[in-house]
Amino acid sequence: MLVPPPVQQEIAQQAPALIAYAPARLAPGWRYSSWGTTGKTLVIFFKNPAGHEIQFLVSRFKGDCSFAAAKTFQMAGVKTYWSSKAAQMAWRCVNGVKITAATSLTPNHFADVGLARLVASASRLRR
Repeated sequence: MLVPPPVQQEIAQQAPALIAYAPARLAPGWRYSSWGTTGKTLVIFFKNPAGHEIQFLVSRFKGDCSFAAAKTFQMAGVKTYWSSKAAQMAWRCVNGVKITAATSLTPNHFADVGLARLVASASRLRR
């Protein structure tokens, strides 16, 4: 498991049900670091041995999910979007939430498809 089961239970119990999601897949070498919530946004942090970070964020969303997308990926039937402006980001929208993965690493240091895979693998945590 990418996010340890006890942490998934903690997230399911403490985060609002609408935003209680966790990813299942990430590139080798990346490990769960920590998580937090503001009540409106859930953030799960992952780090690699070099100390680089990927943030997995879930928040409520209404609007055009494809806005600002530079690329679109289809993974196992899940449509994800990607862009690289100030930071590299991949996202998808489902059931009134936006699930986003972001990193300051450039696409030549962490592949765009890797972020898209992280977002596509997210599933809702049950209480």
